[in-house]
Amino acid sequence: MKKYISLFLIISLLWMPSIYAAAIPAQQGLVTDEAGLLSTQEAATVAAIAEGDRYTIRVLTVDSLDGAEPGAYATDVYNSWGLTPQDVLLLISAGDQRVELNFKNPGLQDYINSWSQAQGGALDTAAITGLLDTYFNPYAREGDFAGGIRSMIQKLDSFGGTGGSGGSGGSGSSSPGLGLLKMAGIVIGIALLALVLYVLFTGLRRRGQLRSQQEQLADLLVRANRALESLQPFQGIVQGKTGEMVEEISKRLSAQLVEISALQGSQSSQPPFYRLKALKAASSQLQQTETAFRSSLKEEEQHIAVISDADRNVKQQITELKKEAPELNLQLQSAVKETGYGLQEIADDLKELAEETAKADELELFDPIAAQDMTGEAQEKQAQIEQDLQDVDTYDDKLNDFPGVLAAARSTIAALIEQHSLHNMKVKPYENLDQASVAAATLEAPLRSGDMDEVRKIAARMDTLLGDAIAMTERQALIRQNNLRDLDTIRSRWSELSQRRNELNSRISEARSRFAEIHLTHLEEVMETAGTQLRQGAGEVPQIETWTSDQRGEYDNARNSLDQLLKLQEETAQKFDNVGESLNMLGQRLANVTRLLPEGQERVDTAQRRLQSKGIASRSQFQLSLIPEYGELEQRLSIRPYNLDELEAVAHAYESQISSFVEEANRLVRQKEEEERLAQLAILREQQRREQARKRGSSSGGFDGGRSSGSSSWGGGGRSTGGSSWGGGGGKSGKNSSGGSKW
Repeated sequence: MKKYISLFLIISLLWMPSIYAAAIPAQQGLVTDEAGLLSTQEAATVAAIAEGDRYTIRVLTVDSLDGAEPGAYATDVYNSWGLTPQDVLLLISAGDQRVELNFKNPGLQDYINSWSQAQGGALDTAAITGLLDTYFNPYAREGDFAGGIRSMIQKLDSFGGTGGSGGSGGSGSSSPGLGLLKMAGIVIGIALLALVLYVLFTGLRRRGQLRSQQEQLADLLVRANRALESLQPFQGIVQGKTGEMVEEISKRLSAQLVEISALQGSQSSQPPFYRLKALKAASSQLQQTETAFRSSLKEEEQHIAVISDADRNVKQQITELKKEAPELNLQLQSAVKETGYGLQEIADDLKELAEETAKADELELFDPIAAQDMTGEAQEKQAQIEQDLQDVDTYDDKLNDFPGVLAAARSTIAALIEQHSLHNMKVKPYENLDQASVAAATLEAPLRSGDMDEVRKIAARMDTLLGDAIAMTERQALIRQNNLRDLDTIRSRWSELSQRRNELNSRISEARSRFAEIHLTHLEEVMETAGTQLRQGAGEVPQIETWTSDQRGEYDNARNSLDQLLKLQEETAQKFDNVGESLNMLGQRLANVTRLLPEGQERVDTAQRRLQSKGIASRSQFQLSLIPEYGELEQRLSIRPYNLDELEAVAHAYESQISSFVEEANRLVRQKEEEERLAQLAILREQQRREQARKRGSSSGGFDGGRSSGSSSWGGGGRSTGGSSWGGGGGKSGKNSSGGSKW
């Protein structure tokens, strides 16, 4: 039975490290900060440089290893995360103040050994420990973990290549210098080939562009010939404007033909394909020239189209003018018969139209451009004559209907005057009606002669005078109506403002018993000014009422004065609002000061209860009644009237004393809590240390034969090393190299 118990105890002791070992966290990218040692920005900065050409650094921070051996825990993490020989694990345990470097790369170990030997240090695990002591621990002791990690990454990146499965040295590897020369030769060859291909394809493409542009020049030459041929039917026949246009177009087209032909001859030979600059210059120059020729040719074709259109259409336009002339004469005779007017000016216009049409008909064969211009003017005159003949009936009816329209306007104005009592208004709408009557009397003469432009002008003035007469009367009615309404508003609001002024004056009188005169002087001045303005405004109301009455009819003057009084009332109401707010603010300021006494006592009592809960109340006694500001504040609050500025200054000093005590109490409480936390942490570490010592005493081996580890202290506890030694030769292949340090 004792044998079974002993066996159970031995198995339990062997199993306990796995119980206390920390769990392996899931990988979170290149930086897994479980201990929260890095800020978000620091973690991002580390991740940005962690993946290099030689090594990929994986950083893991944990709060504690929970008693696990750092090297073994780092190897478990390395294997659990499935890291490769290119990966290097940097493990940092904050609670244990331990750092471990773990990797499976013999080549990297060789570089670290070489660095250690150059520093006069040992090899293998001790070399890793020395590397950590040099590049990580100085930063960790200052709490700059991000700086230590960056320092380690930069140093690891400065070592050689990723190494291989073999040991140290460069046997079997090719010369770096020779490899660089080969690579440079390949790059140069590729660059030369690319250059040749670029010259070949670019040159051929630009020669193709030149050929295409030469073909376009040939097309322009054909177009110019066609344009010149289209002028042949007119040459030797047309005269006047048309003849001048044909001659000028022909000269310009002939000159363009010569220039295009000469340019084609100069472009017969192209530069060779490898002269890229010459090809580009030739193509650019040819493009500019071709564009200029094309634009000029397009303008000439448009000029030719104008001549062709005139030659083709002017005859038809003249025919239409001749066809419509009899119809216009019939309309004129009908208008004369119906109205009894002579309409001599319209008859004269018809005669001029017939003469212009005949002249255009004579020019049509030899000068179609001039004939077309004359035909256009004749068409415009024909349209005007048609409109004049239509307007004769319209304005004849308007003249006959004017007495009724005038009577209706007079009736409308009279109704407005009677409805709104506008008998003595200053504007004179009837004068407009009289002027409209005078204008109507002058309308018949030009209407009889057919001077329709003058008829339209007189009729427009008649309509304007009638419309203005009604509009000005309506405006006076609206102004008087608004004046009466605003007078009622001003009277009622004056009563409200007077009542409010009395209320505010009462509040100010009451405030004199509570507050010093310095706080009320400005408010009294504002109230005095507002009262004076109210009295002056009230004195203007009778005058406004007189202006608004029908006896005076000065509605515009009354409107201006009413607008000023409404603005004055608005400003006065705003001043009263400001005075009321100022009085409320005085009361609020006094209430804030008065409230400080009970609130201050409550804050002190709360702080003292916190001190008592931590057992430190006896070290910081504080009594409000003993501070000078407390007594001065109580004394000032007992004497009226209050000078709030002085009262608030004492209150501020009183509150500062309380705040200083509360902050000191909080600091003592935090200090006590920190001492308690550190004491608990020290107990926990001592328990962990004893447990580790017990486990090391009961352990027979520790690590497998191929793994090495080393450690040192960064916190001042001294350096300690331990672990198995490195195996020889190829024994390193496939095994994790690990070295640790303690800050």
